[in-house]
Amino acid sequence: MWWGISPPLDFQEEIKEDDSDLLEFLIVGESDARHVIKTISSSYKHQRRKLKFHLIEATLEEINRTILFLSICLEKNLGLQEAIRYYLEIFGNTLLRPATAKFLIQRAKKLSDLPTNNLQCSWLNLEFLKHRDKDQIESIFRFWERAIREGLPITQYWDKRLRKSLETRYDYREGVFDWDFHMILKTRGAANLTHQEYRFWRENGIAFTWIEGEPTRCNPTLISNIIPEGKGFLHFAYLGDVKNGPFFTWALNDDSKNEKLRSTDVAEKELMRTVYEIRNKEPMFDEIFAAHRDLSLLTGTIVTEMPPSDVEQETWTEDKFKFETHNFHWIEIPDIEIIFHPIEKLSRLKEKDEFLEKFSLIFLSHNMTKQIPNLVPLLKKNSPFIVESRKFLTELRNEDLTEFSTELEKIANENNLRVMNNFNSQKHMFARFLKN
Repeated sequence: MWWGISPPLDFQEEIKEDDSDLLEFLIVGESDARHVIKTISSSYKHQRRKLKFHLIEATLEEINRTILFLSICLEKNLGLQEAIRYYLEIFGNTLLRPATAKFLIQRAKKLSDLPTNNLQCSWLNLEFLKHRDKDQIESIFRFWERAIREGLPITQYWDKRLRKSLETRYDYREGVFDWDFHMILKTRGAANLTHQEYRFWRENGIAFTWIEGEPTRCNPTLISNIIPEGKGFLHFAYLGDVKNGPFFTWALNDDSKNEKLRSTDVAEKELMRTVYEIRNKEPMFDEIFAAHRDLSLLTGTIVTEMPPSDVEQETWTEDKFKFETHNFHWIEIPDIEIIFHPIEKLSRLKEKDEFLEKFSLIFLSHNMTKQIPNLVPLLKKNSPFIVESRKFLTELRNEDLTEFSTELEKIANENNLRVMNNFNSQKHMFARFLKN
C-alpha cells in the first residue's frame, strides 16, 4: 500500500501490434501513478495519438496521492529539482522538510476544488466516481492541509505499526532489518539500495534523504481511512508497508547498477529524466542532471538521525504562516486523459458492452491476481496483460515466489492468456501475457 514494487513502464513500448489513433489502458492497483507518468514522458518517442488511462485503486487516499503526483510532474512553474524533491519526499517519507510541507499545504488546498469542478483540469476525469467518493476525495485533501498545520505524530504511528508487525522480535529489530536487507533484497537484485537507507526507513519510515534540509513535518498523505467527523476527522493512522519500502519503483534503473549511488540518487535522476522529457519532449542528458545536482554530494552523507518529536508536532497557525494558493500552470497534454473508476465496479465491468475488448493493455498489481478472470474480457485480442512480480516482498521466501509464478501461469492459462516471457518471480519484475 502507497507504492508499487516494480519500475515504471512505457505502455506504448509494450504494445507491438496496435497502431490505432487511440490507445486505452486499464491500470489496477498501481498506487503511485508511475506507469502513467512514464508513458506520458515517453510519448514523444512514438506516433502521435490519444492516450486514455483508466485507473482503479483500492482506496480513495491512493487516488488523492495519484492526482497529487501527476499535478507535481505536470506543473510548469516548479523548478526541476524542486519538483523531484517534493515528489520523492511525499511519495516515500513519513516526515517532510518544512518547504515541502508548505508546498503540500498550498497544493492540497487548491486540489480540494477539483471534485466540485471549481478547479478545471483538462487531463483528469472523475465522472465515473460516485458523488460520495468525490466528496471524500475533497475531504482527504482538506485533511492533509489541516494535519500538516496542526501536527500529527506519524512517527509514533509508524512505531506502533512496526511493533505489531514484528511482535516479539521488536527488541531485536536491527537483526531483522539486517537479515531482510542482506539475505533477501540484495540477493534479488536491489543493487543501489544501501544498508543505511533501508535500516533508516525500517526504523522511521524515511526513505529519501538529502543533507540539504532536515525532515521535521508529518506527511499526512500516508494516513489511511480518513473520515470527516463534525468539524474534524477520524483516521486509522498508518496502515501501510513497513517491510519493503518505496525503493523499487524509480530507483531500479538498470543503467545505474554499477555506479556507487544510493537509491535516493538513482530515483532522483530517473524521475528528473522523466519530468524533463514531459516538459521538453526530448531526452535528458547527464549534463542536465549535473546542472541541477551537485555531484560531489552524491554518495556523501546519509541522514541517520531523527529530529526531535516536538518539532514534528508543532502547530502552524494560519495567522503565523501565510499560505497563499496560486493558479496552476500545467503543461498542455491535449492527447492525454486520466480516468478513475471505483474499486467496487471492478468485477462488473465485464458485464458492460462498452468495456468488452476495449483496452490495448491491462496492468495488474501483484496482490490482485484473483481479478484476472474479471479483466481478460476487457482486453483486445493479441494485446498485453502485465502482472507485477512479488520479487521484492521481503516476507516471501523463494518457495513462495515459485508458488506465485506457478499459480499465476495456471490462472493465465485458464483465462485465455498465453505467456510472453518464461516468468520467474525470483528474477523478473513482470509477468507478460498476450490474450489469445
